[in-house]
Amino acid sequence: MTDFMKKNTSGLLVESLAIFLSVLLAFAAEQWRSDYNDRKRANDIMSLVRTELSQNLQELEKVSVTRAEALEIYINAIGVYNETGGFPPNFTEPVSPRITSVAYKIATESGAVSMVDPSNLIMIGRAYEALDQVASNVEFLDDRNAQVRFQDGEQYISGFIYYTNRATNNEPIAISEIRSALNAL
Repeated sequence: MTDFMKKNTSGLLVESLAIFLSVLLAFAAEQWRSDYNDRKRANDIMSLVRTELSQNLQELEKVSVTRAEALEIYINAIGVYNETGGFPPNFTEPVSPRITSVAYKIATESGAVSMVDPSNLIMIGRAYEALDQVASNVEFLDDRNAQVRFQDGEQYISGFIYYTNRATNNEPIAISEIRSALNAL
């Protein structure tokens, strides 16, 4: 081999190595950027979950204060209905909390929950299960109203009593589970 060929081979080897390292570095940088964006998106989604849980907690705390009063009103309303055959003038519709679970659905569908510690994820799941129980109260009441609204007043009022009793059981559990989930997040 001539000196010229040795120099060209060495130069080609150095250039090839430089190109290889540049491409490898570009792939590594792209992977880091992609991982960073995935983590940022997951953190943003989990921030939405935190916000949603906080809003649900505020809604439940606001509504749960009136449960004992509502139960008393409905029990008294049955007595008035039985005596007069009509609803009492102060009969009120039950107040239902506005529960949302959109952020949690986005978190599970996007895979953002995979970045959460499994023990914390269990707490978040329990909070949303408890919220589903609360939401089922509202569904029950809507179904019950559709069935008996224009039939039997006593049955109508007893539906509110049943709903309120369910709420007095489900809502405190949901409040506790949400607080635990928020503390974990």
